[in-house]
Amino acid sequence: MKTPPGNLKSFANRLARHALSQKGAEALHLLRNSGLLENSAARATVQLEHRDDTSLENPDRIGIWERKKEGDQTYFVRNKEMARHWNFWANVCKIGPKKAKYRVILIGESVARGFLYDPLFTPAIALQNILQSVLGAEEVEVVDLARTNLGYEVKDLAVSALQLDPDIVIIFCGNNWDTCALQAAGVSIVDTTLREHGVPGLKAMAEKELALHVARLVSYISTAYREKNVPLIWMIPEFNLGDWRDPITNAPYLPEGMNLEWITLREGAENALRDGDLIKAARLAQKIVELDQATSVTPFYILAECSQRSGELEATRKYLELARDAVIWDTSKNTAPRTYSSTERALGEEVAKHSDLLVDLPLLFKEYLNGGIPDRRLFVDYCHLSSEGIQIAMAAAASCVLRKFKGAEFSWQALMERCALPLPEIEAEASFLAAVHNSHWFQSYELIHHYCRRAVASWSGIAQVMSNFVDLQTRRSPMFMCRAAEEISSLGSPLMQRYLLRFNYQRLDGPLLEAIVCALENSGTSVRRYLNELRRQEHSVSHWDVDLLDFYYCSEGLQQQEIMWTVPHLSDYLSHKPNHYYKAYWLESRFAFVGDANSPVDLRLTCRLAHPALYQEDTLLYINGKPAGKALIGSEWSTWEIQVPGNFVQDGINTISIKWPVPNFPGLKPLEDIAADLTEEMFPEFFCVFGEIHTFVASRGQKTQTAHIEAVEELSTVSA
Repeated sequence: MKTPPGNLKSFANRLARHALSQKGAEALHLLRNSGLLENSAARATVQLEHRDDTSLENPDRIGIWERKKEGDQTYFVRNKEMARHWNFWANVCKIGPKKAKYRVILIGESVARGFLYDPLFTPAIALQNILQSVLGAEEVEVVDLARTNLGYEVKDLAVSALQLDPDIVIIFCGNNWDTCALQAAGVSIVDTTLREHGVPGLKAMAEKELALHVARLVSYISTAYREKNVPLIWMIPEFNLGDWRDPITNAPYLPEGMNLEWITLREGAENALRDGDLIKAARLAQKIVELDQATSVTPFYILAECSQRSGELEATRKYLELARDAVIWDTSKNTAPRTYSSTERALGEEVAKHSDLLVDLPLLFKEYLNGGIPDRRLFVDYCHLSSEGIQIAMAAAASCVLRKFKGAEFSWQALMERCALPLPEIEAEASFLAAVHNSHWFQSYELIHHYCRRAVASWSGIAQVMSNFVDLQTRRSPMFMCRAAEEISSLGSPLMQRYLLRFNYQRLDGPLLEAIVCALENSGTSVRRYLNELRRQEHSVSHWDVDLLDFYYCSEGLQQQEIMWTVPHLSDYLSHKPNHYYKAYWLESRFAFVGDANSPVDLRLTCRLAHPALYQEDTLLYINGKPAGKALIGSEWSTWEIQVPGNFVQDGINTISIKWPVPNFPGLKPLEDIAADLTEEMFPEFFCVFGEIHTFVASRGQKTQTAHIEAVEELSTVSA
């Protein structure tokens, strides 16, 4: 019998103690977490490693294509039973026998699929154009096996692709290799790590586990290809360091007293940065890093801004990379896909053991930008490439292919010129989709407006799509019952069909619609008056009661962590919602409603404090920045009514801000419940909750001259 790992000792000791106690429920949880009882977490790990059944090893299948035979000819056709997965892959019905002299296969995730450009312009198309321009149209073909959302399943896909008799294969992956590694380590290991080392220990563990997974994966695939004598090119992805910003959050649970100090330091650093005192801002940000041990993006963004303003380019890059890596441990919310430093290192080191065929995009992009930081020039979002980025990446891949085929050097700079960029219409549509995508990932208004302007500048015809989208997002009717959706669909654009109509959820979309309106105005098209009137007709609280916790309105608060429980698609992936009501993870919660100027509004708010307040403080409520009420809220559910006078209300979107009291932070105690959350397939609670809201409704109010807030009832029986 094998001796259990040393880091399970404390877990095993607690299991033994509880087995002899009356705490049967906790003992059961510990047994399940140890793996001694079958549990849902184990099943979840398997599901994460194989997110669909199309990539499992099968001698008669390659992804969604299954083997067929006619006489001496073997080919692969799309399996009809896999139809629900077709949209993740290239729109190719049949992969026939090899005909050209050279067959090149491209395997990868959504970056290799050409997200937002696919199917009109993809990396496979760009690669084939470059190679055929050098070798001849009949001499080489590129088979596109890239799949959106491809994760660790690439192992089986890569091995099965050998059935297509490739002369060389390119693997362009790494952005989806994250949480699987951590969960595969086991709930009991996670539990012990959190109890003994807190979240910093979990981060270190995640980095180590990810590196091990990547190394094993690369070794497995490389060995299989070496045995078949098929050359293999690996590509290391890059991240949009210059533009992408993860949501600013609070620190996770820290040892007693540190969370309060962290908040104080953050406020001081942000104030210093706003005042232009870069030395003070950087000094305070460094103290934040010492407190949370690099588990938060906040101090790194402050340090990056200080470095950028001081003209220190390499320091800026370093801090932006640290910010990118800071979220590797956090499985409590949706995190934009990315390649972490641990992935980059493991890929580079392991590939070097097997081959010299490596395309290092971080180094390549740095060279292309003359040392600059990768940004919107090369990306359309966090990791997906712009047409220019695709052009560069595939030119570098083609250089490796040609070196192997011809034994000669072809510079990627020269090969870039052989790749035709997409038509202006395609660029315009992809830019508009980038504006929508970035907005729905809570990026800056400046970035959203940039993509809207670029869309209009690329092709004037995009104005029709953008105007219809303004109408679509503002209607109360379900999206596919709106005439605007029908008109967008009638345009026949594959990009609009694939991305806009399939993945969009209607929401108030204040920043995005404002960016669209401004971009259209600059091109001579005015829809502002129409938007304002339509928004008032469809959403004004003067007409009907509005549930401010509904995703349509709640998303306008631009607080990703808070709105996760309302996101429509989460129920497709989880057996449980993260919460059954709104949880505030910061001192301020933001909401919005549509109103009419000088028309009073009544607010009905059922809420409570999640933890006792550190001081006897009121919860404050502001309307459009003006104090509108205060109340002493406790830990029991209470319903409050706030009467907002008409002179507080403006036409269009009005903002509500709730300022919660500073809680008495509980230290590291809540981390002991993380294992139970993981076992039950719940999003774990790594962050302190300031306040909780069960109900928040805005309705037409009565004429009044002063703001008023009043307790009307208590609801202590509302379930948690």
